Amino acid sequence: MLFKDLSEAFEELEKVSSQTEMIKILADIFKQADEDEIDKICYYTLGETAASYKKVTLGMAEKIVQQSISLASNLDIDVIKDETNNLGDLGEVAFTIIENNDNRFKTFFDIENGLTIQDIDNGLNKITMSSGSGSAEVKQKILAAMLSIASPIERKYLVRLITRTMEFGVGEATVLNALASAFLGSKKEKPKLEAAYNLCSDIGLIAHVLDKERLTGIKKINITLHIPMKPMLAQRVSKFSEIKQKINSSLIAVEEKYDGERIEAHKDGQTVTLFSRRLTDVTTQYPDIVENVKRYIKTEQAILDGEAVAYNVKEDVFYPFQKLMQRRRKYNVEEYMKNIPVKYMLFDVIYRDGQSLMKKSYPERRKNLEEIVEKNNLINVANRRLTDNLDEVDEFFQECLNNNLEGVVCKSCSPRSYYQAGARKYYWIKWKKDYASELRDTLDLVVIGAYSGRGRRRNTYGSLLCTAYNPEKDAFQTVCKLGTGFSDPELENLPQKFRQFLINSKPARAEVLKTVEPTYYFTPKIVVEVLGAELTKSPIHTCAQDETGKGISLRFPRFIRWRPEKSPEDATTTTEILNMYTEQ
Repeated sequence: MLFKDLSEAFEELEKVSSQTEMIKILADIFKQADEDEIDKICYYTLGETAASYKKVTLGMAEKIVQQSISLASNLDIDVIKDETNNLGDLGEVAFTIIENNDNRFKTFFDIENGLTIQDIDNGLNKITMSSGSGSAEVKQKILAAMLSIASPIERKYLVRLITRTMEFGVGEATVLNALASAFLGSKKEKPKLEAAYNLCSDIGLIAHVLDKERLTGIKKINITLHIPMKPMLAQRVSKFSEIKQKINSSLIAVEEKYDGERIEAHKDGQTVTLFSRRLTDVTTQYPDIVENVKRYIKTEQAILDGEAVAYNVKEDVFYPFQKLMQRRRKYNVEEYMKNIPVKYMLFDVIYRDGQSLMKKSYPERRKNLEEIVEKNNLINVANRRLTDNLDEVDEFFQECLNNNLEGVVCKSCSPRSYYQAGARKYYWIKWKKDYASELRDTLDLVVIGAYSGRGRRRNTYGSLLCTAYNPEKDAFQTVCKLGTGFSDPELENLPQKFRQFLINSKPARAEVLKTVEPTYYFTPKIVVEVLGAELTKSPIHTCAQDETGKGISLRFPRFIRWRPEKSPEDATTTTEILNMYTEQ
């Protein structure tokens, strides 16, 4: 397939807001694709160059891309910078400013005919592989050569792909719907693909296998060492008494709930890989966890689920999440490891010595976990209490709060309490402390816009437009405007924080009524934890709209913290908010 054909499809995607139309456009492209290029088309559609867990890094910041455009156009770099400021989009700059010049950099990249998907992949691989002294110049010239060969529309989307600024905002769910429609006849078949995707977290692999082997191949996809799987998630309830009603088990395992970062650890002999909740490889950020897993997990192979928590070893005290976030860095890792030790608290094992434990009940998995962990002060199994009595659940909950923990997770001990990747079921129920509010829990919302500030906020944003995620529609629906709870430095930094996500129009997946349209729109990327007084019906918000057109909004929202470890699709769902509203 020519990259020009894909670019024209991307152009179409930018013009539509209907998910049905998006699915149709993508399904048509998937049907035309060869089996050795369909994976790349999926990645490019999501604005990626490979599966996210593979840590493929092009190493091309905005300045390097500007230099490439300068080389390809034979124009001074200052001209490119001025055009970037004018247009606000490097893709548009490349589209507008580069003439069909001769390729002066053929030695770096050359083809005889039109750019194919495979050619784009080869070029991106060359950029990725360039390293060492002088690599920045080599990267510039490879991209300049690609831009010289490309047509204007190809230049636009090639630059947007490299700078990670695709604007049509298609999500994983839409791609899975389109794959189901293209190869299985209907998007209703999507759950079969989603189940496999939750195990391998590689949408390109799903597409390739589906194109080649249809459902026969999809059913063979299973958990694999060093490839992250989506974590199982806990449901929430609005009333303490509902825990017993919903959990589908007379015996409840009440585990400590930590204020840390979810970490999935893969051990294969002396090789250990760590993945975050967003399925990002964070191995280099936690060398202490790597060493402790090697040393204290007494089995050759394992996939473990747990939480990394900042920890004071001498006083045996956990620190809050904000302390842990200082460990998320590329440089000075060893120094911060000494200053902020981390304790890895394990609560599940999903794989052990060649055998998947996903279809084992929670009590069986816990038994396996106890068998393989040599407990010490930097790696341990989550403390818990087994009970059939809610009073004992509450007693343990109070103990957790006294120990600076977030609360508890109540887990079903039923024979069917399997580990369900990516699912949010009542087999796990979280119960967190009441923040002196009528709401029993905070919401994790996705920021899609901002309003101009006035008065003392005239140089920053006055408030942010926050949304919940609707997985059925693969859409972000508005819940509230957020303007309180920020410190002065946080307020001042808002424009800088959102600068790279600023776009010219409403994100394709966002559902926003004109009455709350923001001054600025952002690509849905940043998740924020918000607390409010209550949920109420609203004619101006789109979250869980009823037949009268009224949605649900959060009254008196207050900023609690940023959630960098969560992807937009991990945000609180519209169904959860509807349930909370019904039960409050």
